[in-house]
Amino acid sequence: MRKLPSGWHLSVWVILGFLLLLSGVIEKNDVTIFVGAVMAFGFTSAYLTSYVKSEHRLKRALEVIFTLLTFGAVVYGYIITGSLILGVITLFLVGMILFAFVVSYLLPRIRSKTTVTTNRQGHER
Repeated sequence: MRKLPSGWHLSVWVILGFLLLLSGVIEKNDVTIFVGAVMAFGFTSAYLTSYVKSEHRLKRALEVIFTLLTFGAVVYGYIITGSLILGVITLFLVGMILFAFVVSYLLPRIRSKTTVTTNRQGHER
């Protein structure tokens, strides 16, 4: 198994995103708020997923929360700015999420049927 780097680079992106978020709030600039929120939430989720070695429910919950916050920031940016590209990104994200849920639901069922079929064929011989 390959050793992962320390993850300091993701921490830098989280801090930069948070600083962008704060500067957007101070300047009352919606685009800066949107970009900062997406960076901060997205890179925090990526850091938790990649570098925090834990199987606690809290870690999993935080990963999901930060992913949903990232999605929420994209939707918020689309609603506030009305940008076509943000609308396309929103539709793409919704499609990916729906696809992931459908595959995560169906894949174990398909694998279990394949295992049962393989086991039955193995026992008949």
